[in-house]
Amino acid sequence: MTLSPTAHMLAQAIDESDLTQREIADRVGFKHPNVLSMMKQGLTRVPLARIPALAQTLELDQAKFLLVAIKEYHEGVHDVLCDTLGLPLSASEQKLIAMFRIANLRQEIKLDGPFLNALEGLLELAELARTE
Repeated sequence: MTLSPTAHMLAQAIDESDLTQREIADRVGFKHPNVLSMMKQGLTRVPLARIPALAQTLELDQAKFLLVAIKEYHEGVHDVLCDTLGLPLSASEQKLIAMFRIANLRQEIKLDGPFLNALEGLLELAELARTE
């Protein structure tokens, strides 16, 4: 039996984890660890609301895990997200967003003036690197 992409990703992460299924279930908030076995085998879907906790517990890329599950369970929604938001983001885009969020913790950063100039310069450098 071929596992679904979501079940395969979860099964691999659980198998590579040093945690027992009981420990994973406790950390994620499942009452019974056998639910994880059912998800690993593809017998039940991974609840989308539990993906953040599973990803953190199993050291998975949360966005990638979520997009895999959404594509499998809700392909139309996945297509709209990708078309509208330009998903999935590249590693560079994710780092840039993380840096922006850290810088923006204390106040709202306006996209004008020096910040906009710096961002435009960064984009120019990226374009140059791509054409070389």
